[in-house]
Amino acid sequence: MNDAVCYEVNSVEDYIAMIEELPNGQEGYYYRGENRRYATQSSSLLRSGIARLLRDNPEFYVDTVNDYIGDMADQAGEWEHEHVLAWCHHEGLPTNLLELTASPLRALYFACLSCADHSEEPSQAGYVYGFSRENTADVTELILENVKLKTSRYNLIEDMVDNPRWINLLSDHDKKRPSKPDLAQLPYLIYQAPYKYRGSDEPNGLYFYQLFQTVFPSSGPEFSYEIMQQHYEPSLIVKVSNQTEIREQLHHRLRLYK
Repeated sequence: MNDAVCYEVNSVEDYIAMIEELPNGQEGYYYRGENRRYATQSSSLLRSGIARLLRDNPEFYVDTVNDYIGDMADQAGEWEHEHVLAWCHHEGLPTNLLELTASPLRALYFACLSCADHSEEPSQAGYVYGFSRENTADVTELILENVKLKTSRYNLIEDMVDNPRWINLLSDHDKKRPSKPDLAQLPYLIYQAPYKYRGSDEPNGLYFYQLFQTVFPSSGPEFSYEIMQQHYEPSLIVKVSNQTEIREQLHHRLRLYK
């Protein structure tokens, strides 16, 4: 991946002007707004607290999803059966999905919220991360076909070793055995699921589908499993100050701009 291009803005006008001057325009990126600077971007499943549970028990992810599905089976309709992970993600379960947006102003809005509960208190600085679409591959169809209820892992990299299209995707980017690809050499996988639970000015929920593998420990059984995971490197980093004023402006403009 290329080194990130960095900007700093303190108004909506500056931000829009910056976006319009990007070499590939706003359509060249997927965006994510954060309330602070993060060295890496990770899905909830692979953040430190939950990742410890996965290291202790490689079946944690599939057990969590299947237990939830079992408890909620009576409420599962066609959408839930088709979009299992999107369903679980919206219900607050840890998943390997990381939310994105195609709207730079939507990302800017979330960069101006300081707390995980989206409170109105401003932080010292927010950040918008842009990920080049050239570095992505849309695998929505593969996910819909293979990540079903009661799947063995809910993890493409472990469930689809023998799938020809998956092997072709891996071999296009990595010449090693498909069962043990170099995650750093793979594209960022995009998953799109139509919204159901909340309104949006975007037609689909956009996610990175973060690849990971649990690896048997090299030393005795007392050691936890190791996790190999895909890391995301943004192509664009925008530092956002003056969040309170920007947020107030966006309350009036966000629904009119995509």
